[in-house]
Amino acid sequence: MHAVDFSALEYRKDATFQEASYRYEGDTDTGWRILREGKEHLILPAGYRLLKSIRCGVCSTDLARHHLPFPLPQITGHEVIAEDESGKTVAAEINASHRSTGSPLAASCSFCRQGLPTHCPDRLTLGIDRLPGGFAPWILVPEMNVVEIPGNVYGRASVLIEPFAAALHATEQIGLTGLERVAVLGAGRLGLLIVAALTGRRETKGGSFSIEAIDQERERLQIAKSLGADRVWEDAGAVMIAPDNAPPFDMVFESTGSPQGLALALAASSREVHLKSTTGMASLGLEHVTAMVVDEVSLGPLGREGNDPIPPPPASQGIAMIIGGHISDEQARTVERAGYETIWIRNDDDLRKGFDSVRGGDSEQVPLAVVESIESIDKILRPWPDREQGIIRPRGTILLADVDQPRAGLLAPILKRGIKISTSRCGDFRLALPIMQKLLEKGIDPGTIITDELPVNELPEAFARARSPGSIKVVLVH
Repeated sequence: MHAVDFSALEYRKDATFQEASYRYEGDTDTGWRILREGKEHLILPAGYRLLKSIRCGVCSTDLARHHLPFPLPQITGHEVIAEDESGKTVAAEINASHRSTGSPLAASCSFCRQGLPTHCPDRLTLGIDRLPGGFAPWILVPEMNVVEIPGNVYGRASVLIEPFAAALHATEQIGLTGLERVAVLGAGRLGLLIVAALTGRRETKGGSFSIEAIDQERERLQIAKSLGADRVWEDAGAVMIAPDNAPPFDMVFESTGSPQGLALALAASSREVHLKSTTGMASLGLEHVTAMVVDEVSLGPLGREGNDPIPPPPASQGIAMIIGGHISDEQARTVERAGYETIWIRNDDDLRKGFDSVRGGDSEQVPLAVVESIESIDKILRPWPDREQGIIRPRGTILLADVDQPRAGLLAPILKRGIKISTSRCGDFRLALPIMQKLLEKGIDPGTIITDELPVNELPEAFARARSPGSIKVVLVH
């Protein structure tokens, strides 16, 4: 059995820090006991490895942690580079699922079994949900989540593998065929990595689309150019000016980290907006924007005539919920013709009753829902105030039916112009590392976004700098 004792700064609900003592005791074969302030805090099953933290980045999720619906206080930090038992430099993927720990429960978990382990309902999330993170000197990481860093991905770039993988995953969720202009709104820590990921994808997969970055900070836009942006814009208003008043971009990645960014992204796109920000705050009347991103749910129009494409049902669950009393029979039949069995709920108040009728299948969640209001979107994303689970399954789809409702807030761009909103969360390190290697070989260095490096005992100062306009990426060093 192994045991390590240490003290680390925890993040609190009031966005301040406090020091707490921790002890990890156990081993990979039998599991671990985590003690906090001498009291049992968390029990982990077999399958976790003890790693020594080397560096850990600060991201927008860390800064917004007090807005997110996970227990506090906690040792945060999830962009971790560490050293394993043999001295190798490794990265730690953040979602501790049944599958990642090698648990036999993976066979009975519909998410782990169907290739969605990052959405396993029993998962812990490193530095975000219960599992102590990389601002501690030691971390416990599932065996399958430990990824060796190749020697040609050097220190400054390597600490960015987690956010770069997330950025690359975002670009892989959209079809780039036929795109002419793609914009990244917000050239901050995430937006710049999306620029680099788009560059890497264009290099490896081909494509003739332009990559354009929008931000008020000239210095950030210069970095965007070095990462592959073809054109940059300081004035978001100027880019919107077009002779025919048409939106200038086919596709916009929204990465500002502000609720206002979604409105601007929707106005600038003619086809799709990809949302990455997890601010924990409402936007355009939708309360559960962050939940939509965490669950990787997409939102788009159904249309009065049902002409918009409907994703095919997954083999495991072909039930669609239709929610609202004004949706027409023809719109419902469109869903049925796409291969779904439908459950029609006329009133939001009957939503849980309808959900109970779905239970007992392979999954308790449905892959598709058709709604007529923002209120219904919120209710199916998070129907229970004390439970972080929706009625719509992760990577599911919500379609908004046109029933002549008022075009306000989020409804206007979806119903008037047919805009789709897609979302994404974590990416695969093993897919991202070769792309990062290729970029570095071409002289494109994602590590240039790191503006500050501080010792880990200066964590409060690191957060203050990360929130300041002069910094882009802050990294803590152990």
